[in-house]
Amino acid sequence: MRRDRTAVLHFLAQLARSLAGFGTTLFTARYFGAAGVGFYSQILALLFWLKLPSNSVKTAVSKRMSESERPTGHFSGGMVAVLGYGVAVGVVLFALQGVVNGYIGADAWHLLAALILVNIAFDMIKSGLVGRKRVAASGWLGTAEQVLRLAGQVAFVLGGAMVAGLVYGHVVSLFVFTLVGLWLLRDRLTVPERSDFGDLRRFAKYSWLTDLRGVALSWTDVLVLGLFVGDDLVGIYTAAWTLSSFLALVGKSVRQTLFPELSDLGTDDEFDRATDLVSDGLLFVGVLLIPGALGAAVIGGRVLAIYESEFAVGGTILVVLVLARTFQGFGSQIVGALDGLDRPDLSFRVNAVFVATNTGLNLLLVWRHGWYGAAVATLTSTVLYLALSWYVFESEIGGIDVPVGEIARQVLAAGAMAAVLVPVAPAVPEGVLWTIAVVFAGAAVYGAALLGLSTRIRSRVRRVAGV
Repeated sequence: MRRDRTAVLHFLAQLARSLAGFGTTLFTARYFGAAGVGFYSQILALLFWLKLPSNSVKTAVSKRMSESERPTGHFSGGMVAVLGYGVAVGVVLFALQGVVNGYIGADAWHLLAALILVNIAFDMIKSGLVGRKRVAASGWLGTAEQVLRLAGQVAFVLGGAMVAGLVYGHVVSLFVFTLVGLWLLRDRLTVPERSDFGDLRRFAKYSWLTDLRGVALSWTDVLVLGLFVGDDLVGIYTAAWTLSSFLALVGKSVRQTLFPELSDLGTDDEFDRATDLVSDGLLFVGVLLIPGALGAAVIGGRVLAIYESEFAVGGTILVVLVLARTFQGFGSQIVGALDGLDRPDLSFRVNAVFVATNTGLNLLLVWRHGWYGAAVATLTSTVLYLALSWYVFESEIGGIDVPVGEIARQVLAAGAMAAVLVPVAPAVPEGVLWTIAVVFAGAAVYGAALLGLSTRIRSRVRRVAGV
């Protein structure tokens, strides 16, 4: 019961955060067009790639803090490490400012440096909360930051900062909520010992590739597209990816909730219970992604047109990216379980193959086929990622009882939704409000069908609601 409610609270936080993120993309698209979205996306792509080495430290902090309730120096040690790295990156950006500004298309190296520094500090705050098993608090802190970010970005842009205002608002919101997070974790602010850094290093030496996999999935295609296509296509592609990411929120919340529990089970070598938890987590991965894929096939272009009419051409891209997110979602549950069970060496193997495949296919297919090549590269690499993660887990940990019947029921419910949307959607007038109405109507049909078909989902809903 507690785990279910934690996952729901985390999901609601991520939902609110995604809506605020959607607001940022919508505002940027309406104010600057697809090219403005592409410009900001390329800055974010650089941010996520440059902060990558710090990600392994934050993962290690979550892991080590979750292993014990007693205060340790792991959080403080992690904060010292990532801030030191952030300063070093700032020095490198200063030295290479000509190259960086040339890629971005503006004199913005200093904005990127500030963004990296506050971003890695805020990431460490959220990891510390997850390590203390305050997963919902971590989610809501991220949500509050995203809301303030949107407000700040709008204020700076309308105040005359233009597209740079998007970065100003981003930096200010991260800085404010880093201070809030430090106050929440004030009892873990201690002087770290050498053993604390050693504990973090032993886990981080493998887990860095897990974080590289996440960055490769989300930003390799954007970074490569920036080399071969215009900012407008990068912006449309990013909008499609943002929508597909929204549908993956349930799986992300379940994975975050299960991580500290799997960590406890791994410490006690209770692998049978751990495989049961993984099976339970797989039940919810496709709850939004499966209907999202069918919905995108029917009204994907229309939904993207909410940003601006020029975004509608990305309808096919959206379908492929939602499918990629679906395969990635199932695979991430398994790889996340490997990390939680303190087997980062196994997840390292899976992630190494994914990163190599994703990067190689993006460079080849974007060069040959443009943005369609980027989408196909992402889909192909996620299919391989799921297959390999499955094989490694079953070979090294144990078999997973896949909830095939429940997934089939999700497919059937999504099919019922699509059967309604196919004749109804063309008859509904164009326009933002009408499109939103169509989306909600489809969601209502899917929800009702799924509750009618799945007793497991019904029982979970009743437990969370306390009925």
